[in-house]
Amino acid sequence: MKSKLLSGSLVLAWLLASVAPAARAHHGWGGQYDTTKEIELTGVIKSVQWTNPHVTFKMLVDGGKSTEKLWTIESNSVSALVRMGIEKTTVAIGSTVKVSGFGPVAGANFGLFMNHMLLPDGKEIVFLRGAAPRWSDEIIGNDDRLHGKVVENDINKRPATVFSVWTVVYNDNNSHGMHVITPAPAAAAATPAASGMAAGATAAMTPVVGADGAVIVCHDTPAISEMGSPYPMELIDQIAKNKTVVMKVEKDDTVRVVHITAAPHKAVGAPSLAGYSTGVVDANKKKLTVTTSNVLGAPEVVYTETFELSDDRNRLNYTVKSTKSPEVRGRYWQYQPGAKVMPYGCTNAK
Repeated sequence: MKSKLLSGSLVLAWLLASVAPAARAHHGWGGQYDTTKEIELTGVIKSVQWTNPHVTFKMLVDGGKSTEKLWTIESNSVSALVRMGIEKTTVAIGSTVKVSGFGPVAGANFGLFMNHMLLPDGKEIVFLRGAAPRWSDEIIGNDDRLHGKVVENDINKRPATVFSVWTVVYNDNNSHGMHVITPAPAAAAATPAASGMAAGATAAMTPVVGADGAVIVCHDTPAISEMGSPYPMELIDQIAKNKTVVMKVEKDDTVRVVHITAAPHKAVGAPSLAGYSTGVVDANKKKLTVTTSNVLGAPEVVYTETFELSDDRNRLNYTVKSTKSPEVRGRYWQYQPGAKVMPYGCTNAK
């Protein structure tokens, strides 16, 4: 990720915007799309931008007519669509398709958030999780993985340690975003900005387009805030190699390095978006405790995180708190066979 000098207020603002407790909040639909009704369009697919945070299609409607318009059609994230069985090659450029979805709110210059697409062969892609088919009985798009219904039934084939790829269960707010586990006492409760903790709000996720036309989808965001994102993450054991644990979060292609040591936490180096993290792993590698400080913009704030394998080895439970508040927040990820942390597609990464 790019690094810039960020003020403490900017860091806290990003922390406030890091958690998506529900799908609609994640997509920012309230400020972009009118979700009270669906509209239908028929046109020709001109391009496919297969990048996060949303896959984007360009579709020409009424080509050659006075009413001709090139629509921008948004869908879900790459990882979500792949888990639903929808690939980039599922929709061919040049195809004439029918789509339905939520149009822009009055006065907004967005396109369409697509829920369904009818292909030339009569098959229908259901892009919106939880949605029923609209036109066809031949369906592409299954949200069982997104909703946590695909699991490894044999416990002996599930992870025996915290080191694995972990996925979000989208229909469970205990997984899809952070929730309060231990609230701050009423008398001592701090405002979200003062606590330095993610508060459950989220910013709109529409991609930013650079001067060269490339979609710029990654942001200069404190890495610890990405732990609240609705994307897969992976813990990688490199303790024997160099006494580190590597965290990879799909959101913004985030990488965090945890230095495994029994010594008291002490940050080194200049403040950065990732900060400086030390950690301790228990003997069975079923629990990782991480201490982080030196986060750019708020280097004095110390964060304590725990990653713990559930007894059934199907979940990774997570908690986080900071020295700015006694409040503890948390979530969980689920193990799904074959899951991967995919490239987020940062065009502005260095």
